[in-house]
Amino acid sequence: MPANLSPEYKEAETRYRAAKTAEERLACLEEMLSTIPKHKGTEKMQADIKTRIAKVRKSLGQKKGAKRADWFHVDKQGAGQVAVLGAPNSGKSALVAHLTGLPAQVTAYPFATTMPAAGMMPYQDIQIQLVDTPPLARETPPWVFHILRTSDMLLWTIDLSDDALLEALEETSGLLDKARIMTDPGEDPARLKKTLRVGTKCDDPQAADRLAILKEMEGELEILPVSVQTGQGLEEMKLRLFQALGIIRVYTKKPGKPADMDDPVILRAGATVIDAAFHLHKDIAARLCFARLWNDHGCDGQRVERAHVVEDQDIVEFHS
Repeated sequence: MPANLSPEYKEAETRYRAAKTAEERLACLEEMLSTIPKHKGTEKMQADIKTRIAKVRKSLGQKKGAKRADWFHVDKQGAGQVAVLGAPNSGKSALVAHLTGLPAQVTAYPFATTMPAAGMMPYQDIQIQLVDTPPLARETPPWVFHILRTSDMLLWTIDLSDDALLEALEETSGLLDKARIMTDPGEDPARLKKTLRVGTKCDDPQAADRLAILKEMEGELEILPVSVQTGQGLEEMKLRLFQALGIIRVYTKKPGKPADMDDPVILRAGATVIDAAFHLHKDIAARLCFARLWNDHGCDGQRVERAHVVEDQDIVEFHS
């Protein structure tokens, strides 16, 4: 089976070959593992990357007395990982704390966040992981960009209470471009990082005027106004994050039993019945002959085959 490696993987591999330090190699390897297509054709490649990651981590741990910069990586949890980025004092930490309940250091001065903090944001019957990162500035450490690259998507905070928001937006855009993190919708779709831009502190009296100027200057850039003080835009933001992640929820049931509506199987959009079966257990997939399907689109126990594409909130009953 061909590997069909993605542009993101190839770019990470190129950076790996050019890396000069163990920390840089580790970041590239973890990005390669995160972006490599997951199927039988890449199983050996995945195993090789994992072996190299273990060796690099071990070498870093064995360097007695050697000084090295701190390096952080956040393991993915929940239905998807969203890295929250922004300029200093753009409201990142306040937004993450409000949505996840994560204890966060929210201050009126910049650079209070010095390491990543991950919390779970409830959305209907699933949890989406939000990762608060240090603000983007010239002195931002490389590991921050590693987290941005390896996340499933980005949530970009823009401070609508700041008169200098145009300059802040331009500086943040420049840092992302320098790190080769593509967020402009006009760029190559194959390399584009899914990004939702939100205008924080929209309860500020001049926020609407600043947003109008920003959209005019940036060519009608799509920015969703939100406020943790009033709650404006937060539910819409959750919905947009869920949609942009490209995931679906599939509920399963045993014959003659009610469906388990509390613990859905999380799959990528376009997944099939057999993908859902594999997610539960490889033995279920190996024995699967067909399935029965229930949904709000007219299916009431209809028989479907293994290759049938499932949709969000389908109920599936597996038959051997």
